[in-house]
Amino acid sequence: MAFIPVKSLDGASDPFEYLLLTDNEGVVLGQALVQTNGRLTKAGATATPEFIAQRTQAAETTSTKPIPVTRVDEVREFEVQSTATIAQTDVGSKVTLHTDGLRVTATKTNGTFLISATDGATTNSKVRGYFRR
Repeated sequence: MAFIPVKSLDGASDPFEYLLLTDNEGVVLGQALVQTNGRLTKAGATATPEFIAQRTQAAETTSTKPIPVTRVDEVREFEVQSTATIAQTDVGSKVTLHTDGLRVTATKTNGTFLISATDGATTNSKVRGYFRR
């Protein structure tokens, strides 16, 4: 599972932007990304993503095919799977991204994904939330 947009608090739909990946780096649909040196790369665990990939793209030695992305803002709610249990008591907490940029962890130190709902499932909870700095 990856970051899937669920709703927007302002009701707006996001337009696609087309940007280049970092050379030798691929991306998966729904992956959290940041822009570094004018190119897209996977967001780190404590980074606040700037974009979500809207297509899977294999790595290119020299990136020449811009990929569609949507810009992350604080009013867009996403659904995603966790790598650990996210309990109901964690709603309102911020957790970190997993190293794959496709899931979240239960780690709260320096988290950027604010949990708004969880199914509380053991091991891999399905959660909803917002990115917050």
